[in-house]
Amino acid sequence: MKNKLTSFDAQENETIHDYGKIYEVEETLNSERLKIGASKNQIGLLLDFLDCLNPPYFILYVLVVSRLKNEHGRYQSPLLETKQEVIDFLLDFKEFLETDARHHFWIGTANNNGTLIFDQHDVIYAYGPINAFKQILEKLDFKEEEFLFPAPHCHHFHDSNDVFEKEILNYWEWSLFPLTDNDEYD
Repeated sequence: MKNKLTSFDAQENETIHDYGKIYEVEETLNSERLKIGASKNQIGLLLDFLDCLNPPYFILYVLVVSRLKNEHGRYQSPLLETKQEVIDFLLDFKEFLETDARHHFWIGTANNNGTLIFDQHDVIYAYGPINAFKQILEKLDFKEEEFLFPAPHCHHFHDSNDVFEKEILNYWEWSLFPLTDNDEYD
């Protein structure tokens, strides 16, 4: 089984990190957001959240590590007029997005009514209709609880996923922007 994030116990044994099903509400400079630890089926959860957001959408694929020497950066999709376009992308790359830590990715809306971010630490950040997102989480038996990234931890970049890095960068005619300071963190 491929995992994107592992942690270490007191004896320095590496183990698959499992957040379980937890979330917390965080205050940011301009709004609240949900920070969600979902160790399994993160794409399924994002698809559930997508029902709360209105089109048009965009995907921001943030490549922070490339095993293929592709340019690191923020790859922004063209505007996506339908939810089905987002669904197709997520399902085509589900395994890659859930099992490899070379990237983060965002689902945003053109009218800025919500943003979903799935980062390389297996954490989802949800901005927008927080109460609607919380209802979905509660139906899926998520519990509200504070949590942190494990320390120490290790990110995994699987050679068997290299083909998907190539495919994802050829999926659309992306607009490429440089990484920001917030894109790379431990």
